[in-house]
Amino acid sequence: MSKTIFLKQLSLKNFKGIKDLTIDFSKITDIYGENGTGKTTIFDAFTWLLFDKDSQDRSKFDVHPLDGNNNVIHMLETEVSAVVEIDSIKTVLKKVLSEKWVKKRGEVEAELKGTESSYYVDEVPFKQGEYKSKIKEITGDEDIFKLLTNPLYFSLGLKWQDRRKIIFDLNGDVSIEDVINYNDKLAELSKLLKPNEDMDSLSKRVKAQKAKLKKDKESIPARVDELNRTMRNDIDFNIQESNKKTILLNINALDEKILDSSKVNEEVLNKKKQVYDLKAKLNDMEYDLKSKAQEPLNNLNQQLRDIERNIYDAQSKVDRTMDKIKAKDKNIPIIENSIATLKKQWYEVNDEVLEFDENEFICPTCKRPFEADDIEIKKQEMTDNFNQSKAERKKQINEKGKAKSNELEELKTEITQLKQRFETYDKELTELVSHKSEVNKQILEFKPSVDFNNNKEYQELMQQISDLESEIDTPSTVDNQVQELKHQKANFEIELGGINNLIAYKEQNIKLKERIDELQAEEKRLAQLIADLEKQEYLTEEFIKTKVELLESSINNKFKYVKFKLFDIQKNGGLNESCEALIDGVPFSNANTASQYNAGIDIINALSEFYGVQAPIFIDNRESVNQIIESNSQIVNLIVSKDKKLRIESEGIWNDK
Repeated sequence: MSKTIFLKQLSLKNFKGIKDLTIDFSKITDIYGENGTGKTTIFDAFTWLLFDKDSQDRSKFDVHPLDGNNNVIHMLETEVSAVVEIDSIKTVLKKVLSEKWVKKRGEVEAELKGTESSYYVDEVPFKQGEYKSKIKEITGDEDIFKLLTNPLYFSLGLKWQDRRKIIFDLNGDVSIEDVINYNDKLAELSKLLKPNEDMDSLSKRVKAQKAKLKKDKESIPARVDELNRTMRNDIDFNIQESNKKTILLNINALDEKILDSSKVNEEVLNKKKQVYDLKAKLNDMEYDLKSKAQEPLNNLNQQLRDIERNIYDAQSKVDRTMDKIKAKDKNIPIIENSIATLKKQWYEVNDEVLEFDENEFICPTCKRPFEADDIEIKKQEMTDNFNQSKAERKKQINEKGKAKSNELEELKTEITQLKQRFETYDKELTELVSHKSEVNKQILEFKPSVDFNNNKEYQELMQQISDLESEIDTPSTVDNQVQELKHQKANFEIELGGINNLIAYKEQNIKLKERIDELQAEEKRLAQLIADLEKQEYLTEEFIKTKVELLESSINNKFKYVKFKLFDIQKNGGLNESCEALIDGVPFSNANTASQYNAGIDIINALSEFYGVQAPIFIDNRESVNQIIESNSQIVNLIVSKDKKLRIESEGIWNDK
């Protein structure tokens, strides 16, 4: 149901710079005058009469007339009245602002004690609250009325968030299903959305998951790098194995030559064969012992991996606990404020005193006072009821206060426990980090050592070999050639020992490589998950773009002169919400005055239709606008001219004021 508000007449007395002025309005009224003659004052008077504010929505402005020195002229009443027609029914509104002068006893002159306002509707006095209710009944919501009377208020007087809300109220939003059905690319979103989840929540969920996975993925290269630094990549194990085979062949060849050169008898040969077998066994034992010597390093690496896992878990505990502490800390002042309020209420109730109204002890029929005894009984009854009510309210406040105090204590206890738990977790984390550094240091400083001297079996073999060689290498059986061959063999054996030490690192490298492969596989898995989430993120952004397309198209169809830009595109392709009226592609704030006013009237036309209200439109600086667009609303043009006093033209009627 639509409503038309038509301003028929406006009268001003002692309002700002206007002493006495009455204007009769028609469908289109033009008000001419120089700057400072009071054109805008007419608009100010109308809004002051309705809302106690000027046309720029300021509640603090001086309506009193001023003298030549810019001082208030006292002893004058400021009065504004208007005849408004609401759906052809006339109503007279009037507001009078008077000064309050008080003359104290013994003083010659009265003293100004402020001002007071009087309100009238159809000449009937109204209280302020009643008057405001009547104004609301006539104009509807104050903010909506401003939107319908000032072409610039919507685009220059409101925050973009408020403009956006009004536009969405005007047009209505579009559902998630409508947007998905409009764009085939968005079909997958239906599967991604949880029950009752909106698109903003899905977008936040996807971003949070992506951020966590990226953090996990970014930690992997450092861990791989640390393992790579631990590996002995400077050793070519194939070459070392090949060198070992070559040396063993050389040793075997030398042994054969030694045997050939030392064939004194079968016994010597047998002993040499025994020595050869024992040394082969000794070499195998050395290899086994050196391999076992590498086990501590392998254990250290496994220990390091376990520590890293524990650090990750401990850090998560620290972060979660701190988040809980912060969340609970925020509730403490809220509860304390509640307790303080309850204490204040308790003292207020406690300080209440029963005061007797003597009229209560007079017979309403005969107007005679009650008997003294009856009065005392009545007072005692009233006192008992008062005290009982007072005690009950204090009790209720006490119970609420105890409940809040208990709640506060429980919260503080929870925070204390959380802080203790945080300290425990933080200490655990610090110890783990320190332990990790120690283990890393042990790994870097690790040098395998084999104590052959304390190995009984090894020493027994050495002794057997030594005994047999002593028997074989007696001066009578050993010549210079055999000694040279043995010297060569000894050099080869020294070289073989060094090679065996290097080969022992092969097993360590294999285990480190397995761990690196695991981490790199995890990195690839996380990369794929991130890629999947980025696809989902793209879909949410595509959803917003599609929604923008639908909304802007639907909204702009409701306007003839302006288009609305509801989103700003960021450099990264994302969208930021906005609300800017565009006039031929130019933002409202950058457009010229004529374009701004026509755009404002276009907006008012649409809002008037939406709210079902037609109200007078005041157009200031109308001289800057050659032609305005059509509107069903009443138009009041405020035009700067060379007229020294206000000139009003209203449907052919010419008035000089």
